[in-house]
Amino acid sequence: MRILRLFLLSNLLLFSSICCSQKREKILIDYSLVKTQNINIETDDFFKIETILPKNYVKDGTIDYTSYIQQAIEAHKNVIMPDFPLMTTGIFPQSNSQIYFQKKSALIMKPTADIRYRIIALHAVENVKIYNPRLIGDRDKHLGSKGEWGIGIDIRGSRNLEIYNINISDCWGDGIMIVKTINNTRSGIAKEKLFEVEKIKIIGGIINNVRRNGISIQGGKDMVIKDLLIANINGTNPMAGIDIEPNDNLNVLENITISNLKINNTNVGIDLHLGNYGSKTILKSTAISCSDILVENSNVGIYIAGFRAKPDVQKISGYFKVDKLSTKNVKKPFDNGKLFDLYPQIQMRN
Repeated sequence: MRILRLFLLSNLLLFSSICCSQKREKILIDYSLVKTQNINIETDDFFKIETILPKNYVKDGTIDYTSYIQQAIEAHKNVIMPDFPLMTTGIFPQSNSQIYFQKKSALIMKPTADIRYRIIALHAVENVKIYNPRLIGDRDKHLGSKGEWGIGIDIRGSRNLEIYNINISDCWGDGIMIVKTINNTRSGIAKEKLFEVEKIKIIGGIINNVRRNGISIQGGKDMVIKDLLIANINGTNPMAGIDIEPNDNLNVLENITISNLKINNTNVGIDLHLGNYGSKTILKSTAISCSDILVENSNVGIYIAGFRAKPDVQKISGYFKVDKLSTKNVKKPFDNGKLFDLYPQIQMRN
């Protein structure tokens, strides 16, 4: 039986011009990615997407094949991407499915003027596994100048997701977005169809040269993010490697573990912003642990944003922990805003 192994990203060289709060010179980043889980995937029964492409299809990612890709992933639970790039306007995997990217597989975003797009949208789905996704945004070819919401992987109201060895680059907005909301979900999804955002694993790989944040976490629980390199985040604030920032108090932040990250050339390494998380009537809580975090060539390592004056909001319980933070060529390893009376416990060690 033929077995395809997850390939590891390693020994890559990265060049980029950085736009932060002030102009940064182009730098060279030399790194080796922390090794990821070695997972064997049996793909003999995976449907080959190239078999559904039109006759005389191209292999250079210059023609939009979205309708064919979507047809394949709706008709088959397990699919394997062709070993060449495909252009897309964005795809929507189904529940209880797997998508495998081969070594030369990629999804390339078709240039658009839209302020919002998603290359892979996981909206109101469960039990999905994606292996080696290489996603390339339209940053250099974007047809407009407005907005900041072109996303590589957009997770909304979904659960039980496993994503391994990501390679996301050049998005108009974030590399990955994680949130529970009916806003901006796929057409036809009713609010009651949304799942709690829980049991999310993002393990191994790189996010490079996206405009807003490497990963935005607006809500979720039982989440693991580890073994990532996040580099060259520049273009529109907050330009964080990871931005933990709920947009309302309906989201939750429970049992979130972030570990073994290398963050290089960003405005902020990890940004915690709970200004919209507090509630007058609901006792909100957090449980967020970060460990083994290296931040290089950035303005701030860890930033804790304060509240504006909200005297009628209840204090948030729980904690935000950071253990083993290292910085190099960072102006402020730790910085914070004002008004912390409503924040959960902040713990810093090592």
